Amino acid sequence: MKQLQAVAPVILALFASACFAQSYPTKPLRVMVASVAGGPPDIIMRGFSEPLRQEFGQPIIIENVPQGDGIVAAQNLIRAASDGYNILMASAGPITVNPVLQKSLPYDSQKDFAPVVMIAQFNSVFVVNAAVPANSLRELIALAKAKPGAITFGTAGTPTTSNLYAEWFRHTQNVDFYNVPYKSNPQALQAVVAGEVQATVFAAAAAVAQARAGKTKVLAIVSDKRVAGYPDLPTVREQGLDIVIRNWYGLFAKAGTPREIVDRWNRTVSKVSLDQGFQDKILFSNGMERAAPSGESAEVFAQFLARDRALYVRLQKEGRLKVE
Repeated sequence: MKQLQAVAPVILALFASACFAQSYPTKPLRVMVASVAGGPPDIIMRGFSEPLRQEFGQPIIIENVPQGDGIVAAQNLIRAASDGYNILMASAGPITVNPVLQKSLPYDSQKDFAPVVMIAQFNSVFVVNAAVPANSLRELIALAKAKPGAITFGTAGTPTTSNLYAEWFRHTQNVDFYNVPYKSNPQALQAVVAGEVQATVFAAAAAVAQARAGKTKVLAIVSDKRVAGYPDLPTVREQGLDIVIRNWYGLFAKAGTPREIVDRWNRTVSKVSLDQGFQDKILFSNGMERAAPSGESAEVFAQFLARDRALYVRLQKEGRLKVE
């Protein structure tokens, strides 16, 4: 009898959770996007909003919360209920970068969030002004080594890929680019186009378009293997770098959200993102691709996050990187 009394609350809780998940959702769903309007995560979610509305039968409310490199959006999620009505759309910054490089955060990304699904990975490239006498990343690095501090490198602050690469080069590779900070990545690219700075790391789609116009040269793509949309671009690994700092975008629920709801979001988002038209219009045209583990299970996404976090632990140890 005592054993039955002990088990009963657990059975009731499981039954209540299953009933809740079956009726979910009964009201609008809010997705907090850790990005300014028009940024890659915002573009993704606005592309998802109508298909998700059709799948869930409820409006999708997109709320841009760019403050603090995603910290504010993350705080908003952990203040919400664990009921699946508030979802976080985030990149590596607030999830795997800041937790390693910052001394203190108002959340624990490994304990406070439930990974739902990776949506896409970002295709970034090393790009230089057309007048720079380098036609490969190896040649750009050689220029920087020959003239320390003479090659200007536009960055968009921490924890962006451009800034992390600039600092890693400086501290571990004896490659001293002159780091010129801008408020955003698009400003850094425009500075390269105008010749204000000589190099940066930026979205492949826009950088390649400028290269075709003769204003820039694209030297390498930030990836472990060649990207289908840019088969002629060598990867950073082919150019001698053993660090691939590649941004990604994914969805997170608050820890404790019923597993049935996490799985439903995972299945629904994966279904929408499989559509080739969606990939071409929303992802590839904006510099992203549905690269593994995009669209895979929440567990596979969690495993990826552990590896990504380990990369930034390595960067911190090797390059003495930190976010001020």
